[in-house]
Amino acid sequence: METKIKPYLFFVYSLLFLISCTNQKQQLGTVSSTLVEQTRDSIPKPEFELIAYPEEFLTAYELEEWEAFRNIYESMSRLKELNVEDVEVDLIALSARIKEMRTNPLPDLLNIPQITSRLKVVDMQTQKSRYFTRHYKSDSLVPSLQLLYQYYNALVSRMISLKDEDQNFETGTTSETAL
Repeated sequence: METKIKPYLFFVYSLLFLISCTNQKQQLGTVSSTLVEQTRDSIPKPEFELIAYPEEFLTAYELEEWEAFRNIYESMSRLKELNVEDVEVDLIALSARIKEMRTNPLPDLLNIPQITSRLKVVDMQTQKSRYFTRHYKSDSLVPSLQLLYQYYNALVSRMISLKDEDQNFETGTTSETAL
């Protein structure tokens, strides 16, 4: 009697083993697809702060025809509106415009180390952001773009502060007395 039970037990154990293996595969597939859908939906669109176009500054120094700077500002504002997943083409265009601006001479007023170095930093951050569009997208692209806007805003702020420094120099006041 013992010999007849062994083949049945083997068959029952084999059947249970196969059933348990197929259930695990189905559960893993269901769980992972649910998690992927939830993580894609839960990523909020980042907001980037962009300083307004310095129209008064450019008019005051008769630079309103400075097309290179206008193009860079338009690229930055367009980049702000796009989906973070598809910004590589716009970063390439922005990079080309910055390189063009760096290779051509800046207006005399702005051809100073404080402006050229900030422009170089914006260019380098653009290159980093372009790199992150291909690699490490989920964890590095958004912080890289935020730094790009921060560096661009620093460039514009420094340009505007040049006007304030010139006015203080002409009137003979210091920044402490001007406040």
